[in-house]
Amino acid sequence: MTPGDTARVLATCAMYDNRTVGMADAAAWHKVIGELDVADAIEAVTRHYTESTERIMPAHVRRIVAEIRRERHRIEREAQDRLAIEAYAAEAGPLTDRRAEIQTFVGQMREVLPEGDREALAPRTVAWEREHRAFKRADEAEPNPAFDPALAKPVGEWNRSGREAAGAWWEDEAARERHAKVLLAEAGRLRQVEEPEQ
Repeated sequence: MTPGDTARVLATCAMYDNRTVGMADAAAWHKVIGELDVADAIEAVTRHYTESTERIMPAHVRRIVAEIRRERHRIEREAQDRLAIEAYAAEAGPLTDRRAEIQTFVGQMREVLPEGDREALAPRTVAWEREHRAFKRADEAEPNPAFDPALAKPVGEWNRSGREAAGAWWEDEAARERHAKVLLAEAGRLRQVEEPEQ
């Protein structure tokens, strides 16, 4: 835009915020917004004062002009895409039912491709299905298919002697001491303590 166009943009600003505009203002604004299109800059001023009561500055004009350009580019791209689709539709002719053709293609692919391992292709789905089946079986109280009543022992059979079950080795101090000596000897850190003379 020319310096005169920048002065027109500033005059549009003055209509909204009653600013005084001089040649120095126009020259300063022209340095910042001089490469913009004058129509876009005036539209930016109008949009700014439609949404804001803040006094407009050149940075506001540049930001809003960038939005206007993006919007214009999007509209042009959508129009081009629509024209391309319409041209393709005109060439392709009327839509036809292609289900049989698709089913034939799927059948050919099944013949050519090997059978896939479901767990390798979708491990999370298979794991979830397995968990779901286990939960459902427990929830519906289905009997365990691997349970054989003939092999079941009555409750208490394991402790017919009535004696207390033997404790773990670490509960016996002597066993604990022997175990520690074995470990230290294997590590080569066992030292023989000499008995004091009496």
